[in-house]
Amino acid sequence: MADGGASTIIMLVTALLISSAASAVLVQEWSSASRAIELQQKGLQLSAEIGIDFAGDPAMVALSGTDQITFYIQNTGIHTMDDTTLGVMVDGISLNSALISTTYVPVGSGAWDPSVLLEVKLENTNWNFATNDEITIFATARSVDISSLSASASMNEEVKLHV
Repeated sequence: MADGGASTIIMLVTALLISSAASAVLVQEWSSASRAIELQQKGLQLSAEIGIDFAGDPAMVALSGTDQITFYIQNTGIHTMDDTTLGVMVDGISLNSALISTTYVPVGSGAWDPSVLLEVKLENTNWNFATNDEITIFATARSVDISSLSASASMNEEVKLHV
């Protein structure tokens, strides 16, 4: 009987060691999952706090010659947007960043802050647009880093060109 008691104690101690190791692994995994959920929640919140939108009359987008279009995008969110990440598509065709130039309105702004307009000029010598042509403009941009996170916002507008 003395043998049976010793082996029982050894089994009990072994079971306690295994269960404490399993508990430590579970606590660590729960902590990792909790951090991932928190980061995802911050990303969703950031996505809800940024936005861009077409500014102006969509029936009166400026056309210079046959190959230059000028329109405005407003930062409608509460965070600064990064205009260097601006991407534009015209009628579903993506434009090379060399064909896109931007200016802040008001000019002295220095950053695409909330409520600041971005004047966007597109120039493509392959275009042959005329007054009253209707085109679709899609634009997307990312926010500046906010607590090591950034998110993107986009706008889509059907516009009519005029000289």
